[in-house]
Amino acid sequence: MKKLSILAAFITGAIMVQAQIDSSAKNLSKFEKIPSFNMYIVPDSTSFSNKNLKTNKSFIIMFFSPDCEHCQKETRELLAYKNELKNIQILMASPSSYGMVKQFYEEYNLASMPNIKLGNDVNYALGSIYQLRTFPSIFVYDRTGKLAKAFVGNIGVPAILEALK
Repeated sequence: MKKLSILAAFITGAIMVQAQIDSSAKNLSKFEKIPSFNMYIVPDSTSFSNKNLKTNKSFIIMFFSPDCEHCQKETRELLAYKNELKNIQILMASPSSYGMVKQFYEEYNLASMPNIKLGNDVNYALGSIYQLRTFPSIFVYDRTGKLAKAFVGNIGVPAILEALK
């Protein structure tokens, strides 16, 4: 009976541990390279796609929502690290309306960082590729276009910079 109790406790523990694993991590192999995308960026609705990315430069995709407090905090931190991030291409993509995205762009004066492109992810096309569940979600690609690290939630710029070393 004691062995049966130990076995039951072990199985229960294994199930609980498995339930805590983020299943999105299993899907990361799909994103080893930057996926094809096309979106309209603010402030002028110009088209921006993966073909516009400069080669041999790191690239970050940050999925956000303008009304997400964690996204707002992450954006303030991006601005605080303007000099450290100036050579990194950053795309901030949101499923929110173009108007909300543009208001966010203006409110945070993101024009002060020309390396940041802020776009409306129409019909959640790019977000669905990544199977997002949480904002912000950040995908960091190195100079070769290979996924260096994926983050969920507000993680701070130092962690992003560390992933690019």
